[in-house]
Amino acid sequence: KNGWNFYDKNKDVFQSASDDLHGTHVAGTIGAVGNNGEGTTGVAWHVKLMSLKFLGGSKGSGSTGNAIKAINYVIDQKNRGTNVRVINASWGGGSDSQSLREAIAAAGNVGIVFVCAAGNGGSDGFGDDIDEISDFPADYSTSLDNVISVAAIDSGDNLAGFSNFGHSSVTVAAPGVGIWSTVPDIREYAPISGTSMASPHVAGIVALMLSNKPSLTAKEVKEIIVSTAEPTTELASKVVSSGRASAYNALTGIAPAKGSPIVARANISKKKVTIDGVGFLNGSSIIEVNGVAMSDIKYDDSYKVGNETISRLTSEPGKKKIKKMFPKGQLVNVTIFNPTTGERSPKFVTGLF
Repeated sequence: KNGWNFYDKNKDVFQSASDDLHGTHVAGTIGAVGNNGEGTTGVAWHVKLMSLKFLGGSKGSGSTGNAIKAINYVIDQKNRGTNVRVINASWGGGSDSQSLREAIAAAGNVGIVFVCAAGNGGSDGFGDDIDEISDFPADYSTSLDNVISVAAIDSGDNLAGFSNFGHSSVTVAAPGVGIWSTVPDIREYAPISGTSMASPHVAGIVALMLSNKPSLTAKEVKEIIVSTAEPTTELASKVVSSGRASAYNALTGIAPAKGSPIVARANISKKKVTIDGVGFLNGSSIIEVNGVAMSDIKYDDSYKVGNETISRLTSEPGKKKIKKMFPKGQLVNVTIFNPTTGERSPKFVTGLF
């Protein structure tokens, strides 16, 4: 056995099938042996896992102090020569802690990538925008370049209803609905949903990247994960990358294709028009309303996608023009036109109500 049990203060990292189902499932997604005709396959088949337990009991509770001890344990192992390069943190929900932030930053300073779950929303069961309602450690991704926070999507690339999101706070998305992996009971394998299931997919990709190119820094790994993610309409402007993590793209360094413009969402107010989607060209795409181009299009570089497109366009032409183009209570057709390619998005029906 590798690791330490900080919850019970001993070396026994496995307590029971019920207590350790979550961790066993996460571990299988990262590194279950593949190509053997049994069960499921992990993202990184040949990885070595170090189990650090700081949660326990029937509710899976634990302390921030023990989480910090676990991270410091990893740093110590790295300094002793163990080739540990990534921490998967399928946990969260606590308040901001300067000590926890400092421990995660210290891990980054010795080349360790910290991949964490974006969180499963609040008590209502619905995901939150953690740009507005903070969730830690996921929110540390905004200020620490070794932190990758991961939202959950389903098999249709839809953001899971329970998954937190955030244009600034959540880095990327990965599968997290009905994920089959290892469990330590008579079933051996079972499906579970959660951002806890999404995070290990990305941790596995990071392990593959670092085994392929060990010289990568934690910051470079994060940048590659973001720049090679596959943009999707559902994720447009909802996570930093506006897309789903791609192992193939990350390992090959291939940016996703630009694709044609598609409108995902439109928000119309008395003063401002905001359009989110994929395939918008930074600096040239035009918002059209019933075929008429809007003026004063703004392009915000914080919405840049890895393939050099942008996921958000805005226009603030003034109340009179918006009132004229969007008669209150009436539906209109919005399209995005890319003049440099001649491509136009399908019509998106919206209005000011």
